Amino acid sequence: MTYSKSELRQAYIARLQQLDVNTRLREEKALASKLYDQPEWMGAKVIALTLSQSFEIDTAPLILHARHEGRTVVVPRTFPHRQMEFVELRENTTFEETTFGILEPQDGRVFGPDKIDLMVVPGVAFTPDGHRLGFGGGYYDRYLSKYPGKTISLALPTQLAPADEWENEAHDQRVDHVVMLPEK
Repeated sequence: MTYSKSELRQAYIARLQQLDVNTRLREEKALASKLYDQPEWMGAKVIALTLSQSFEIDTAPLILHARHEGRTVVVPRTFPHRQMEFVELRENTTFEETTFGILEPQDGRVFGPDKIDLMVVPGVAFTPDGHRLGFGGGYYDRYLSKYPGKTISLALPTQLAPADEWENEAHDQRVDHVVMLPEK
């Protein structure tokens, strides 16, 4: 039986929400540690990250780590017609909550796709070869279609999917590298 992307998205989000807090924290910390060792991270001066929602991998430690290392962090701001841009995150950045309950910067310096060295791409589920099941809005697929830099995603064990879990569509954009934990 095959499931729609919408059904799979709901199932993966439910799995993430049911994850034991201690297990989740341990896995997130291990993934972050692996991320910091990746050549893509080490070579990046400007890193695009999201401001995570409750069920997503917590990006606050990633943002703090990047800023502590002197890197510039940019976060998304969305527009009508499923468009987005990335804005520099600074101490004085002011935020506005979207209708989806996501915080977005109201102001700040915009970085074009060619000025971002590494994009840490969010998602609900990932295949080891870089296919991702996003949140259904298509914002990242649209942006990634014109983004020339490196892409990487972090996948908790509960977010890993077999290669044939969903049908990839023509507009779906793969990520270059999925950072995952070793199997136990």
